[in-house]
Amino acid sequence: MIKPLITTEEGFSEIGSQKIFSVTPGINAEFALNKASDLLSCVADSIELAGMGTPLKGNQAWMAYHTIESAKAIIDALWATLQFDSPDPVEA
Repeated sequence: MIKPLITTEEGFSEIGSQKIFSVTPGINAEFALNKASDLLSCVADSIELAGMGTPLKGNQAWMAYHTIESAKAIIDALWATLQFDSPDPVEA
């Protein structure tokens, strides 16, 4: 039986040595990845414009940072549950 891919708990957004937010464990991978994609789509245009020389204004840089941090936490929460049938190529 194949184990469904779901999120594990993954803390993010550090304050000192503690993490104030976390990804909820048990979320189906399809929904979690969809949310991560939505989050990254929100910042893609701003980051592209910044790369072309249009500076981020006001809180845009912090918004982009926190949005990317949230999407990364979702991906990390799924990565932690992945199981591979073949051995790790780095360890082989």
